[in-house]
Amino acid sequence: MTFEEILNELTKISDSLENGNLSLEEGIEIYNKGLELSQKAISILKESKGKITLLNDELGKLADMAFEVETND
Repeated sequence: MTFEEILNELTKISDSLENGNLSLEEGIEIYNKGLELSQKAISILKESKGKITLLNDELGKLADMAFEVETND
């Protein structure tokens, strides 16, 4: 599932729980599904943060190298 799909599903779950038209068992089941999905979303966010940090580090190195080349000319 993509992050966006997870968010859409979590919204549906939240709406269902807020409506209060579920039995206790259904509510618990859907709540647990929401917990699982939220953990997946957190995992995706952490992974994305790591990728962005890595890209920013690489971009910073490239900018430093470009600055060094300009000052050496």
